[in-house]
Amino acid sequence: MMSRPIPLLILGLLLVAGAAARADDRFLPPGDLLPGSGEGIAVTAILYPDLRFPLEEGPAYANSPTFGPGGAHGGGGEECDAVNYSYPWRDNFCELRRSDIALCVAGGHFGQDLRPKTCEDNTHWAVAAADGVIAHVGRFSITLQSRDGTLFRYVHLAMDELAVAELDTVKAGDRIGKVSNDWLTWLPVHLHFDVKDTVRIGDATRIVFVPPYSSLVRAYGRLEQ
Repeated sequence: MMSRPIPLLILGLLLVAGAAARADDRFLPPGDLLPGSGEGIAVTAILYPDLRFPLEEGPAYANSPTFGPGGAHGGGGEECDAVNYSYPWRDNFCELRRSDIALCVAGGHFGQDLRPKTCEDNTHWAVAAADGVIAHVGRFSITLQSRDGTLFRYVHLAMDELAVAELDTVKAGDRIGKVSNDWLTWLPVHLHFDVKDTVRIGDATRIVFVPPYSSLVRAYGRLEQ
């Protein structure tokens, strides 16, 4: 069963950066994408207040491995450049990609990219963001379904060394796999983390990707405590 629908009002009308996302200078406001990388959506609402940060340890850095140094559209540099492993965080939900995403103006990237504390491959653990079950193990991704039906997906893990299998029950914080760059082509080492949930649009509901940035900022704050 999917979770209770999120009203479209939350996702579509809260477009002014709020205090929750701006209280710390290390975190740029939600929807503030790199110039030339797309048009973000500034959802300041904490949609998942109990989210466990999906990396086991900090520090971690939310930014774009595609438009940052060393990325395919980064204009040069190396994936391990210090700028990629420094604050401030930057949202990259709706970043320009080929995907058709319901909440993005021009399609785009449907999650948040997170770099672990160092540029080392197959070293840093991704962990369960909530209590639930491993609903799917794919070629490049793991999907965790929470108890209320929210789907959390982890992409680019080292798929040959996972700590879970399909239908395993997990608790928030349990290890899932190590951050890597597993994909069809070369990518910088990072975790792509996305959330899929039920959104109410008028009298209808749709299961769509929703912006996780503000919830990740909140979860990261708890990780640091």
